[in-house]
Amino acid sequence: MLKKISENIKEHPIFFVGYLVFLIGLIIILFNYSKTESLIIVNHSWSSFQDVFFKYCTYLGDGWFAVSILVFLLMWRLKYGFIATICFSTTALITQFLKKVIYSDVARPSIELYNDFQNNVLHKVDGVELLKGNSFPSGHTTSIFSICCLFTLLFSKNKLGPIFIIIASFTAYSRVYLSQHFFEDVFVGSIIGCVGTLVIYTFLQNIKWGSWAEYSFFKKK
Repeated sequence: MLKKISENIKEHPIFFVGYLVFLIGLIIILFNYSKTESLIIVNHSWSSFQDVFFKYCTYLGDGWFAVSILVFLLMWRLKYGFIATICFSTTALITQFLKKVIYSDVARPSIELYNDFQNNVLHKVDGVELLKGNSFPSGHTTSIFSICCLFTLLFSKNKLGPIFIIIASFTAYSRVYLSQHFFEDVFVGSIIGCVGTLVIYTFLQNIKWGSWAEYSFFKKK
C-alpha cells in the first residue's frame, strides 16, 4: 500500500510538491503567528479585486460544486464516479465529525474577533455572511483538495497538476481572506482532503472493476 502511494506521488510530482510547499508555508505561518494575528494580517491586506475574486473562488469548495463534479465523473466513466463518491464522502464525513463532534466548540473568526468586526476595525466583504461556529477544520478546504487531488490522479499525467494545486490553494486561502476560517482550519482541512483522497484512491486501484465500470455516457458503444 505504501509503495503504491509512493508511486502515485511520483507519477504526479508537480501537484504533490506544490502541496508540500503549501503545507510548509502554512507551518511557517502557524509557528510565527497566533491564529488571530495571521488572520488580521490577511484581513488588512484586502483590495476590491481580491474581494470579488475570493468571494466567488470560495464556491469551488462548496458541497454543491463537489456534487456537480461527482455527477460529471459518473457520466464520464462509472468507475470514476464511484471512486469520487467514496473519496468525497469519506473525507467530508471525517471533517464534519471533527467539526461537529470533537471540536464543536471552536469558534470562527467572527466570534474570536467579534469586537473588531463590530467596530469595523476589520474588513468585511460585501455579500459574505460571517459564520459563527464549527470552525475546525475547514470543510471547503477539505472538499477542494479532495477534488483537485482526485482529478490529478485520474487525468493530469503531470500536465494539469500545477493548475489543480493553484486552484486548491487559492480556494483554501479564500476561507481565511473572507474571515470564515483560521489558517489552522485550512491546514488540517487540506490534509484530510488531499491525503485522505490519495490513500482511498490508492486502495481502490487494487479493486478489479467489471466491464460495467468502464461505461461512459459520453461514448456509447
